[in-house]
Amino acid sequence: MTSANIEAPAALAGIRVVEFGPYVALPLTGRILGSLGAEVIKVETNKVLDEMSFIPAWSRGAGQPEYQRGKRRITLDVRTEAGRDLMLEMVRISDVFMTNFRRNVLDRWRIDFPEIRKQRPDAIIMWQTGLGGHGPYYTYKSFGILVQHLSGVSLMTGLPDEPPGVVNTSYSDYHTGVFQPAGIIAALMRRNLTGKTATLESSIFKSGVATGGPALLDYQVNGRDPQRRGNRDEWAAPHNVYPCAGEDRYIAIAVSDDEQWVRLRKAMGDPEWAVAAEYETRLGRRRNEDALDAGIAEWSRQHDPQALMEKLQAAGVPAGMVSQGRDLNENAHLKSREFYQDTQYWEAERGVKATEWTEGESVSWSIPAKMSETPIPFGKYSNIGEDNAYVFGQLLGMPDGEIERLEEAGVIY
Repeated sequence: MTSANIEAPAALAGIRVVEFGPYVALPLTGRILGSLGAEVIKVETNKVLDEMSFIPAWSRGAGQPEYQRGKRRITLDVRTEAGRDLMLEMVRISDVFMTNFRRNVLDRWRIDFPEIRKQRPDAIIMWQTGLGGHGPYYTYKSFGILVQHLSGVSLMTGLPDEPPGVVNTSYSDYHTGVFQPAGIIAALMRRNLTGKTATLESSIFKSGVATGGPALLDYQVNGRDPQRRGNRDEWAAPHNVYPCAGEDRYIAIAVSDDEQWVRLRKAMGDPEWAVAAEYETRLGRRRNEDALDAGIAEWSRQHDPQALMEKLQAAGVPAGMVSQGRDLNENAHLKSREFYQDTQYWEAERGVKATEWTEGESVSWSIPAKMSETPIPFGKYSNIGEDNAYVFGQLLGMPDGEIERLEEAGVIY
């Protein structure tokens, strides 16, 4: 990105998106679209807060800038008659409507997709589901950790002699949060070229299945079930995470061929055990991985992870330290790309209106992509309801008195 593109129009300038739903994947989709220049209107209510407002547990709300940055955040109770009408007014002036609420809930609130299409015939509709909009599972609720099991990801997670493991987060939500912007952008391009609209359906479950593609092909071709290998690899050896000096410090080393093994061996000082004949070939190293890993670990634990990473990389050995939060915050490369930036946040509190929450200071990641001709700004982080005056007053043309009346009535709340 160059200084010249700061004044250039953003890639999605002129596109307006209504984002209606909580949690991870949908807000991440909105964050990406907003960073690309779309005007994203986030519809929320103080009456029922997104549980993600309370992350992380040790600093409630500090995690929200990573999902809600760059959006116009409003409060609206669509369960009320007036709230529903205002939602539909926003739909009429928007290009995209995206939600992760189930169809029976949207139907109960009378803002289901046929109504959205009636109000804005050329709208791009993105429906994010847990398991899909039809089929035997379509009525089931789902959450990220459960989907890791259902999609087979957990079968490949963990150590060989232990039960299937999980990543302690909504693993497939993050894939879905990247897939969805791509689908929406493609639908917008198609609409521009052909005039045709689109209703898109995504699935957290199917995003998980997609990440297990190689294991599925292995089963189809070779009849092998997914294997749990820990940090080992089917081909490369050594390929593992090894202890370093200090508390909870590790380094990842991945040797894919015999030449890299010789480089690693020399970096270790050619210890007697490493020049044994059984380690000369990749196949031999794979057959003796336990002893191989033990020997490397005995050497690696004497070294600082950062210094060891730099030493091995300089020797032509693929290696990377296992970073802790402090390492990432101090990382020179991330600093050069302005990846982490200062932000304010608000400490979420149940039963208290968001405008009365305590403000705090933290850091948040920026979108890692850079474009040569169009800006991807860090963007402003608004509190819940901070943009009510802009959306209801400027975009929808409501008088101040009417906005105040609906605030008092609990509609804009």
